[in-house]
Amino acid sequence: MVLDNFRVGGIERLALDQLFALSDMGISAVAYYRQEKATKENPNFLDLEAERIAQKGIQIIAMPEGDLAQLRVLVYLLQNNSFSIVINHSVGASVTLRLAKILSRNSVTIKTFIHQLPTLSAPMQRIKRFIYALTSDELFGYSVAVVQDWNKRLDRNPLSKAILGWKRPKVLRNGIYLNRLPRLQPPIEEKFKQIRMVFIGRGVAWKNKEFIISSLRSMAPKQVRALLVLPSIESEAREELTAEFGELIEFEIGKKVEDIFFTQNDINIYPVNYGPKAQFIESISLNCLEMACLGIPSLVTKQGCSTWPELEMAGVIKEVDWNQSNNFEVALYAASQVRFESCKIDEFKSLISIENNLKEILDFSR
Repeated sequence: MVLDNFRVGGIERLALDQLFALSDMGISAVAYYRQEKATKENPNFLDLEAERIAQKGIQIIAMPEGDLAQLRVLVYLLQNNSFSIVINHSVGASVTLRLAKILSRNSVTIKTFIHQLPTLSAPMQRIKRFIYALTSDELFGYSVAVVQDWNKRLDRNPLSKAILGWKRPKVLRNGIYLNRLPRLQPPIEEKFKQIRMVFIGRGVAWKNKEFIISSLRSMAPKQVRALLVLPSIESEAREELTAEFGELIEFEIGKKVEDIFFTQNDINIYPVNYGPKAQFIESISLNCLEMACLGIPSLVTKQGCSTWPELEMAGVIKEVDWNQSNNFEVALYAASQVRFESCKIDEFKSLISIENNLKEILDFSR
C-alpha cells in the first residue's frame, strides 16, 4: 500500500481499515507513506492507532523525501518481494510506481484510488491528476460522484477525451473495519436525553462545520446540544464557543471514534458544501458509515446519496436542504424519533464492512 501520509482524515482512515482487515484475513501487507514530516507535525493515526497497529504486526514505513529517493525504495521493494497488488491511495505516486514496476521487472498490479472530486482541484492540478492516473493498471473512485465528475471533465472536449479518456475509473465503495467501532450507550444522564447534533471531521471550509454552530445559536436553548469531534482546535476558538454555549456544546479533540461516548439521541450532521461549481456531490462520508453501524442517523447534503442508496432507503441517511432552516429542524426532530432494531443494524454492518471493499480489490486482480 502507498499513500501520502497518515494525518487524521478519510483516506488515511480507510487505508488503516484496509490494513487491519487484510491482517485478519491472513494477507501480508506493508504500507509506505511519502510525507513523514506532514504526518509527525499533525494529529495522525500512527499515534492514535499505535496499539492496534502493533497488535496486528502491520509494517508502516516512511519513505525518504523526493521522487528519486522514493523510486529507489520502491524498486528495491518490488525486486525483493513477491507482492501481487499495490493499493495506491496517492494519485501523485502513480508515475513513480509505474517506473518502479518497469525497472524492477515486476508484474505487480497497481490499483489507484481517486478520493477527491476533480472539480475541487485547481485546473493545472486536475490535468496532472488525469495524466498521472493513466500510469496505473486499474482506477477506482470511492463514490459515484467522483467517477461521474471524473468522466464529465474528460468528456468536455474531443481532445481531452481522446488523450486522457481511454482509462476510466470504476466505482468501489469504501467500508469500515467493524472491530474498531464502539457500542452505542443508553442516555443515562438527563442531559443525554436531549437531541445532540454531532459533527465529526476536520474543520475545512467545505465540510461546513459552522452550520452546527449557527444551528445551535438559532434553535431554542436546551432543545438541542452539539458535539464537535475534531482532530484539533485552536484554544481561543474553543474558549469562545464554550463561553457562548456553556454545557450545550462539547468537544472531543484528537480521539478515535471508538473512544467517544455516543448515545441513541445523537444525530450525525454532515452539511458538506462543495460550492456552486460542483455538479456532483458525495454526501456520505466514512463518519456517516461509522454512525450507521451504530444505528445513529445522519443528515446529509441533498443529491449526494447515489453511492449508498440502500442506506437512504433504510432511513439511516436523510438528505436535507441546509438553506431552509425549517427543513433542517423538521428532519432533525424526525431523525431523533428513529430507532433501529439490532437486526437492522447488523444489515448495515454487513453492507458497510471493509471486507466487501477488499474482496473486490482481490477479485479484480484475478
